[in-house]
Amino acid sequence: EGLKQTGHIDSLSKAAKTKIAAFINMIEDFKKAIGGEVAPLAERVSVESGLAESLKSGDAKEKHALENVNELLNAAHIYDQQAQEPSLLDYLHQIALFSDTDTYDESKGCVALMTLHCAKGLEFENVFIIGLEDGLLPHERGAGDEDETEEERRLFFVGITRAKAGLYISCARYRTVRGQMLRTIPSPFLYELGIDLAETAQENDVSLRYTQYDTIPDFAVGQLVRHETFGLGKVKEFINMGENSVVVVEFSTGQTKSLLVKYAGLSKI
Repeated sequence: EGLKQTGHIDSLSKAAKTKIAAFINMIEDFKKAIGGEVAPLAERVSVESGLAESLKSGDAKEKHALENVNELLNAAHIYDQQAQEPSLLDYLHQIALFSDTDTYDESKGCVALMTLHCAKGLEFENVFIIGLEDGLLPHERGAGDEDETEEERRLFFVGITRAKAGLYISCARYRTVRGQMLRTIPSPFLYELGIDLAETAQENDVSLRYTQYDTIPDFAVGQLVRHETFGLGKVKEFINMGENSVVVVEFSTGQTKSLLVKYAGLSKI
């Protein structure tokens, strides 16, 4: 509309006018889907706009931005599952909420939700640090970089020293990434604290006892596989738990992922 009003649209090339028309049509198509589930629309915007492909082929900063986009998509999937009548407007209202640690008032008796960076300089009676999983803390973008890992370790130290009385640390066994349930690996920082997870894992694994399922494929160590998102990889370990079988794959990107077989969508090569 701005180009029309200024008269500049007449000076554009035919190719430019075609691109503008295609962009307008894409936006109009997106508008038609704002009243339903948010995740499918968010996926469409990410792919059809070219945002995902652009960030994926960019530098380290842009790839980090892609992780934020993926987390936004993951949050949209969770929102759709929990909302009775999902809509884009309601979702945007929810994610627009934020907290300012500079105005935190301990006397109000409320829970403060913040990042480890924001926790610097503050103290609380009880501190809960969640997501102690390899790839989250330390973050996967620093994999193989000792300086990055050390910075993540310092952040973790900041978190655990914020507690006056009680410190609670947790990790998830499974985590949903873009709607896909993946098996996680505990953070190495847990082992550095001297926490022995073996006994706890054995106790919790009782619920995973199983009977064999013929429909669940098995994978051999060293086997080449392909994942729709992570690309080409090699199997490092296969944990046969029937319906809950897990395959650990080292991908050509340098990432190592523990995937729940029934959700992973891996193809053998």
